[in-house]
Amino acid sequence: MTELSDKRVLEKVAQGDKSAMRILYDRHAPGLRRFVENWIANKNDAADVVHETMLDVWRSAGRFEGRSAVKSWMYSIARNKAVDRNRRGARTVLDEPDVETPDDAPNPEEVMQSFQDAARVRACVEKLSGPHKTAIQLAFFEDLSYKEVAEIENCPVGTIKTRIMHAKKLLMHCLSQEA
Repeated sequence: MTELSDKRVLEKVAQGDKSAMRILYDRHAPGLRRFVENWIANKNDAADVVHETMLDVWRSAGRFEGRSAVKSWMYSIARNKAVDRNRRGARTVLDEPDVETPDDAPNPEEVMQSFQDAARVRACVEKLSGPHKTAIQLAFFEDLSYKEVAEIENCPVGTIKTRIMHAKKLLMHCLSQEA
């Protein structure tokens, strides 16, 4: 069953198949955990949010309408839970304004080819601000489209493009400093 698409696995989850839920959990929990940790500093709280997200996936699998990819639907649930957790903690997450700016930064392939050392790249990503880090992580480490990232972040695609453009420039600067 591990070769099945997320959509097919989710259909089996909706039918109450616990082994399908395990597959979905194994596929997505690590990425969800990294994503949630961008919103919530406490690793235990972040793990709780991931588990709450997966419980919601289990409970609401039958209501999935397929208007987005299963992965982006799950990340949206996780984002909302993380935002709720932060609100309860009286911490506010601010979004950047939507500014349409052409992306003249190098593409991800050029960045990765220029600096083969993945540890250095990860260290520089860790230095990014929350919104920049989240956009880079979802787009390049979780391989989501800008549209999917925008859905998860609940903001316009232009905002995501701007965040990624700025984040790539910051990454290039960081990587050139450590070269």
